[in-house]
Amino acid sequence: MEQEFIGIDLGSNSLRGVRMCVSGDAKKGIKGLEYTALKTFDANVRTAEGLESSGEICNAAVARIVDNLLKMRETLEIVESDCVIALTTQAMRKARNREQVLQEIFRKSGIAFQVIDGAMEAKITALPPKIAMRSIGKNNYKFSSNCFLLIDMGGASSEFIVCGKDSTGSEIEFARSFEIGIVSAKDRYGNIAQLLAQSDEFLAPIVEFMKSCKKKGAIPKFVVANSGTPTIVCALKLGLQEYDPKAVFGKELTKQDFNEVLAIFSALDTESQIARVGEYKADVVPYGIALFTCFIETLGFEECLVLDEGLREGAVLARVLGLLKA
Repeated sequence: MEQEFIGIDLGSNSLRGVRMCVSGDAKKGIKGLEYTALKTFDANVRTAEGLESSGEICNAAVARIVDNLLKMRETLEIVESDCVIALTTQAMRKARNREQVLQEIFRKSGIAFQVIDGAMEAKITALPPKIAMRSIGKNNYKFSSNCFLLIDMGGASSEFIVCGKDSTGSEIEFARSFEIGIVSAKDRYGNIAQLLAQSDEFLAPIVEFMKSCKKKGAIPKFVVANSGTPTIVCALKLGLQEYDPKAVFGKELTKQDFNEVLAIFSALDTESQIARVGEYKADVVPYGIALFTCFIETLGFEECLVLDEGLREGAVLARVLGLLKA
């Protein structure tokens, strides 16, 4: 049976939406489902602008969110009868004015958001990649391992999810959300040199988490990345003039790719950077590249597999599977 849903992800930097068709048998869990993205919407809204210092979502960010939600309603052709699952994450979790902000967003856009915690964010984010890895693993033996690490790096937090099967063949999923992302890294450290110099403070808990996973038999063989930074790096490497999620799907990136793209991007003037990635992302792209490179180097990985699918698609799958209340 096929059903259509709208999935929306309001992150700390991006607003992403999808009109999606889901088919299959939810009683079989994620293994029983397939999905197709019919229409998508992406915008940079910088929800977390100034949050690190003020503790609040600023008025300018709210205006950007509302403006782009209205554009999303048109692009995805959202009507009253649609089932809309709208989730928001770390910026709203942290903001002390979140209730006021969410009420204003609903009043002006008609979209009601649910704030989810880090554990639920990680669980939901992992759902689409699990489906994607079925086909990728069949076509590429390199990625046929039963255990992988998914890194979803957002504006104010990063989710690390170890999923698949352990050495005994039992299904596993260990997830942790860490309060470091591309916007918070820029706001907290001010420049790349300081970020790298003080990297131990955000890397130490991640290393401990990965050690605890390995003690439980969860030893990932490769990294899957579905966040904005790896997809941007992949698009820049491919020379795409306009971002295409299908073009980056299943592509591989090495540490050298990240370093080369960082050098090329940093050499561009501000106007050219904005033209490539957008006004509210250009200034944080170097932080995202540096941060992600820190992650994979510290954990001993040389490359990653890139996917575009994440929380917006996961929101729909989670509703179908009964992980989210109607």
